[in-house]
Amino acid sequence: MPQRSPIIVLIIVLLSIAVFSGGIWTSYKIAAQDAGGGRFWIEWIAVRARVVDGISPYSPTVASRIRNQVTDLFNWAPGPEPAFTSPVIAALVTLPFTLIPDAQLARTAWLVIQLVVIILTILASMRLSNWKPAWWFLIIILPLILLSLRTSAGWYEGSINIWVTGLVAAVMLAIQGKRYELAGVLLAFTMIQPQVVILWVLFVLIWAGGQRKWSLIFWFASFLLLLGGLAAFMVPDWPLQYLRIIWNLSEYIPPGTPGDAFQEWWPGLGRQLGLALTVILGLILLVEWWLARRSNYRWFLWTACLTLAISPWIGIPITPDAHLLLNVPMIIVIAMIEERWRRNGKWVILISAGLVFAWEWILVFTSLQGAEPGMRMGLIFPAPLLLLLGLFWVRWWTIRPKRLLIDELRESEIE
Repeated sequence: MPQRSPIIVLIIVLLSIAVFSGGIWTSYKIAAQDAGGGRFWIEWIAVRARVVDGISPYSPTVASRIRNQVTDLFNWAPGPEPAFTSPVIAALVTLPFTLIPDAQLARTAWLVIQLVVIILTILASMRLSNWKPAWWFLIIILPLILLSLRTSAGWYEGSINIWVTGLVAAVMLAIQGKRYELAGVLLAFTMIQPQVVILWVLFVLIWAGGQRKWSLIFWFASFLLLLGGLAAFMVPDWPLQYLRIIWNLSEYIPPGTPGDAFQEWWPGLGRQLGLALTVILGLILLVEWWLARRSNYRWFLWTACLTLAISPWIGIPITPDAHLLLNVPMIIVIAMIEERWRRNGKWVILISAGLVFAWEWILVFTSLQGAEPGMRMGLIFPAPLLLLLGLFWVRWWTIRPKRLLIDELRESEIE
């Protein structure tokens, strides 16, 4: 492998320092101005109330504190007032920040570390697909990912789903490296937001069973029980309180499913259309899971990406920041398309990603200027639709075994 010149290495180091310093400064300014951060405050207030005051994070007192602090959240549509809806095991992520007495410093640290997690997630997704893009292509595509609505809004709000996205990429990296015990432990940690990853977790467990990777399943179950036990030390009856929230999830989370959008646009047929979409996508997932359960890693990777892309459309109530998980399949699909079509694939990717980027931000700015309230519901569709089209476009190329050169030579001799 050729060595990079000292000048190139120096430029890379200086750029990295500049980006990291800029991230710290931006994080500090956002925290100092108390801008955004609604999803951070929900987690921080709830966990700190338990640690400092001994109050259950699900109590009315905590809900009142959250409403006093969080006056606005980015959602697809108006809905219930903000409340703590995470399982208590999510407190294991938030706990170190609640021990910081200065709220501004705690949020600054949260933002800085989340920015690092976002960048590491992108790098991990590139490694999952062995993607080594041309420098000019990477310079163009990275801002379209980092400044996309799902990434920038999620980071600005301090979404806990940034940690979940990093864990999802880490699980697939561990599976790629055949470190199944580590994959099981990390998979258990993704359950800090179960409604966001439940379908993907089910697929990983089905694939592990089909591949007889029992260590992954064992460590997942064992560590999930351990996390649940640790959470019980904080709130002994948390499973019952959390199950009550899950059972009535639509009462805690604003409208954000395709069915909600259809009902907003077409009140007469919207509910039926949403149900039909859920059934169709559910059947597609079941078929693809069955086909992939005993297949190779590339097939597993493709089906895992499909599951992440379909999850926002399946009908489970989620908040807009859950679309952060689309970054992982987005990068992998980009790599698959470029691997298949090389030069033409690059332009298809740039045009498609650019159109989705522009469409989402135009809808946001238009809705902020007082346009029709239902317009923002259109944000539910662009990124998942782009991913689904890309995934099925490269399906055959991705999942079929790559032919060996000797096989091609033998075939040419027979002909």
